[in-house]
Amino acid sequence: MPEFVDFDDLLQMEVLLRASMEFKFGISGDPEIFHESPVYASALNHVRESLISGLRSSSTPGRAQGYVELYRLSRFEQLWEGVARRASSHPRWHELGTHEMRQHVETIAAPLTVDDEMMEIIKTETEKIISRDTQRERSRPEAYP
Repeated sequence: MPEFVDFDDLLQMEVLLRASMEFKFGISGDPEIFHESPVYASALNHVRESLISGLRSSSTPGRAQGYVELYRLSRFEQLWEGVARRASSHPRWHELGTHEMRQHVETIAAPLTVDDEMMEIIKTETEKIISRDTQRERSRPEAYP
């Protein structure tokens, strides 16, 4: 039985294909461009949700819950610092509201999901990173003119 992925627009499909080419063949040499792309994150999330939806409606609906559990950021502790590091690089991190902050973290973490507890962990880790980076900057000797 064929399954379909419902994208919001053609741009999501285009970005997903472009990212696939980049990661497979190293075309542009800069895969970093996708890490904070809301369009790319949305495309990945649509693929994840379509897989889970397809499994729920198939003869193996029990596998769907397995994928729901698998694609949670909380399962991948080794990724937490990387997500927090990327979040800390947002130029207006401290100015973001709760909703904007969550959107930014979910974009970075896609296709993994971020629950409330995980969001708090990432926020705490992000603040630690920002604090450490600020202390390092302050402790550097000033360059002489």
